[in-house]
Amino acid sequence: RMANCWTRRGPGRAMASERAKISPDLVQHIMQYAWELRVAETPAGADGDTTSSAKKKFPVKDEAVVATAEVLRLFAEEITARAAETAIMDGDDTVDGGHLERILPQLMLDFAT
Repeated sequence: RMANCWTRRGPGRAMASERAKISPDLVQHIMQYAWELRVAETPAGADGDTTSSAKKKFPVKDEAVVATAEVLRLFAEEITARAAETAIMDGDDTVDGGHLERILPQLMLDFAT
């Protein structure tokens, strides 16, 4: 089921070369920020110094960052497509928060499987 939702193309869907991309640098910065927050919230452990651990670079390979950026791009593309389809079925020409709220439960189930 998951493969179908990622590969379907409807009117107006861009080809791969025309798609917007999510910057791997942005993803790296987000990962680093989340890492620093998590370390800062963790009580001092055996090493005793969480400050120096938080400032270290998040240990992730470049390939993993690129793959994460692609997964996020696909997720955003699917959210946009499903919300737009819901808006069209409702006769609306603008996607609003209500359309997103209606598609998110099924999207999360599809994404998790």
